[in-house]
Amino acid sequence: MKTENKRKQTFLVLVPHRDIRGELRKYGDLLIKAGLTDVYSFPYVAPLASLSWSLNTGELKQIANTLRDNIGSGKLSAGGDAAAVFPGYEKKLTLCGPCLDIVIPRNVFKCGIKKITDIFSPLVIGCFLIKDNKKISLEISHDKLAFRAAAIANMYWRPLRIDGEICYEWKIGKLCWLPRPCPQRLK
Repeated sequence: MKTENKRKQTFLVLVPHRDIRGELRKYGDLLIKAGLTDVYSFPYVAPLASLSWSLNTGELKQIANTLRDNIGSGKLSAGGDAAAVFPGYEKKLTLCGPCLDIVIPRNVFKCGIKKITDIFSPLVIGCFLIKDNKKISLEISHDKLAFRAAAIANMYWRPLRIDGEICYEWKIGKLCWLPRPCPQRLK
């Protein structure tokens, strides 16, 4: 088996608590049953930004605190199907999954802004990557996902070519959990 490695990319990602992963798996199964084919798996995270360099622990903590302040009620929810362009090396890729219905102001990223090269929109909790930005119809019925616990982390992403086939590997860095919501925000 001949392997060829390419340079890795780094992203800032939102990592939902593991309790929600079962629901995300069900969602992915619904996509496959709806006819989605020829896809790559993706970790159940929502890419927030492309990075020129990894964020350090202090920068991650500052972004986590600011992000929690901007969420409002403290609850994150995802609903509706979304597809967003995901940068790739050889071909453009489309990230598919439920859309996070939060808006993150640019000032959330002010501490690491020099390392941020691009901010993702819409925010999609990834289930699959589709090759060649192929147009798909994501019209499946599923329950809205809601969760309070989430973390942010650096995600390292690299394409590999194994025996002529392209595949991808990733690694999620150390998690920096968003602080608990203040009780007054939960009202």
